[in-house]
Amino acid sequence: MPKAQLPEHNLLFLAPMALTAILIIALIFFIGDYRGAVRNRFAKLWAPRLGLDSCQRPQSSFFISILSIFKTRSWVFEGYARFSKAGSFFLLETLDRGKFLIIPPKYVKEIYSLPESVLDVTKTADESIQTAWTVWDDLITDVPLHMHVVRNQITRNLGLLTPAIGHELKKGFEREWGTSTTQWKSIHPWTTALRITAGAANAAFCGPPLCSDMEFLERLGTHAMVLFMGSIVISATPKPVRFITGHIIGWTIYFLLQRIMRIAVPVVQQRLDNTARLRADPSHPWVPPDDGLQWIIDEAYAGGDPRQLEVKRLTHRLIFVNDISMHSTGYTASNVIRDLVRQDPSFGYIEALRHESSKVLNEAGGSWTRQAVAQLHLVDSTIRESMRLSPFFSAGLPRTVIRTDGVTIDHDGSTHILPRGTLLGLPVEAIHRDEAHYTDAESFLPFRFADPKCVRAVMAGAAGPPIKEQTEAVEGSPKTKTSATVDDTFLSFGFGKHACPGRFFALNELKIFVAHMVLHYDFEYQQHAKPNTTPFLWLNVPLSRNSNVRVRRRVASELS
Repeated sequence: MPKAQLPEHNLLFLAPMALTAILIIALIFFIGDYRGAVRNRFAKLWAPRLGLDSCQRPQSSFFISILSIFKTRSWVFEGYARFSKAGSFFLLETLDRGKFLIIPPKYVKEIYSLPESVLDVTKTADESIQTAWTVWDDLITDVPLHMHVVRNQITRNLGLLTPAIGHELKKGFEREWGTSTTQWKSIHPWTTALRITAGAANAAFCGPPLCSDMEFLERLGTHAMVLFMGSIVISATPKPVRFITGHIIGWTIYFLLQRIMRIAVPVVQQRLDNTARLRADPSHPWVPPDDGLQWIIDEAYAGGDPRQLEVKRLTHRLIFVNDISMHSTGYTASNVIRDLVRQDPSFGYIEALRHESSKVLNEAGGSWTRQAVAQLHLVDSTIRESMRLSPFFSAGLPRTVIRTDGVTIDHDGSTHILPRGTLLGLPVEAIHRDEAHYTDAESFLPFRFADPKCVRAVMAGAAGPPIKEQTEAVEGSPKTKTSATVDDTFLSFGFGKHACPGRFFALNELKIFVAHMVLHYDFEYQQHAKPNTTPFLWLNVPLSRNSNVRVRRRVASELS
């Protein structure tokens, strides 16, 4: 990737250039049908393909790919009903991923438990976000110090990080939702939740002053969005001409990266200088902060590669941590907001959440601690239920078969081979909405996953009406599931040993977010609210229009 900074005025030409490139590529696609002309590795797979099944024209693959922009979600549900529930596989084709094989639930544990020497996760994930073009630093992607820190130091030190996260959430709500107890304010759940959770997450990732710097947070959000959406455009480009969109989007991301660097590099450099002085002289009067940035620096020292201690690389690594976490947390928070405001107040859901949150916070002395957050059982169940109904993807968790002789499976009494190079995925949303797994699966039942004894205990002390019946959890069961629990019927955080390593951190933040929200704000009931998300390829994106929510700060007497 180029080392010189992209002049700001050149950014004005990137949008029309990108549009022109996409139109040219679409023309190439239409005339030559690249994916059909080059014999696709799935051509001989035995699984049926959804889309234009009966269309035998040479351009059929192109038409299916274009339709996938709008129809992938419906194809997932169609394929799940026709094939997956009968234990059969089917093929999906999307504009960005090409053809990939959807695994039925009965084979999830068998196939997704295969070792990494057989089923690749890491390189498949890198390919999904096109790191060669969007990150373009192998010392970051191939040596994931940041992921080691998230999986280990951040998860182990949630007790140290929780008070700072709670403090930034409080500041974020006051900034974004206001403090007026007399006037209702119209807020957009997605944009405000994104800003609030970004500040709280960076209280753990890098601390002050960056976690409170709104310009830094706004630039992070823009960079993450362009990286993610840009990677889809690159993936949708046929490989022979991928360099066109790769360079256009890569330069754009590089420019946005430099905008963040101008704010963050001086802070990271100061941290590096203090760390070096302390290592040289233990009497240096500086105490290393307990945050992700410091732990990444410590990991870089431990690795012994001086290149990992270059200030711009460390800053880029900090930015990349935000790229892969920021939008998923904000997405879940905004969906919880929308789900709650749609519920009839007579059900008593918000009152129950308020009662639990108030009780737990008071017992913790008025400040959030890791131990207190762990007691928010109804809040946890509400988050899990919202994630069940609105996963980030309709089909996801991609894996690639990398063993030379493929993977052999017994299917319908016959032996079949998944050849090397086969891209696999799971029908996540269809599984989440299957009545065989969840009673009344299309309904939002926030306490579905909570122990009924816990629900009754909370409601006994709450002032609200009795809640609508919840049906999933077994009373007193030690297996009552928290949001961090992953299994083959709840896949929002992945599955198996490759489940999201940051889920404990994210859920800790989300639970404080929801508890603070219901304690300090009233919501205007929206009986006819629109769906949370809009399908786009295999994603569910928060693009619903006219979906603002009216909120008002609660008065002090109500809080007690």
